Amino acid sequence: MRILVAYATRHGATAGIAERLASRFAADGIPAEALPVTAVDDVALYDAVVLGGAAYMGHWLKEATAFAKRHRQELQDRKVWLFSSGPLGNDAVDKAGEDVLHSARPRSSPN
Repeated sequence: MRILVAYATRHGATAGIAERLASRFAADGIPAEALPVTAVDDVALYDAVVLGGAAYMGHWLKEATAFAKRHRQELQDRKVWLFSSGPLGNDAVDKAGEDVLHSARPRSSPN
């Protein structure tokens, strides 16, 4: 099995997570590489894909969603895992008194 860990990042944290995942797979004897979504033209070389995106204001970066849409057919034929990363802070509630874990959950895109 060969795994692609593709990611979209704004400030580098999501890239760090992707690189850590790929290195852990490799340490367990599973060939894996971490690549930015903009550097991936074809997922046919991989048996599985881990797709990660930085999330801001409840949405993934456009590059991550564009990757998923562009490779929709190929992803349907592979094992796929998703992860998100983004700012959380230390507060349990936001300025409006809402639970920050609830408001930080990614929302579905209308597209």
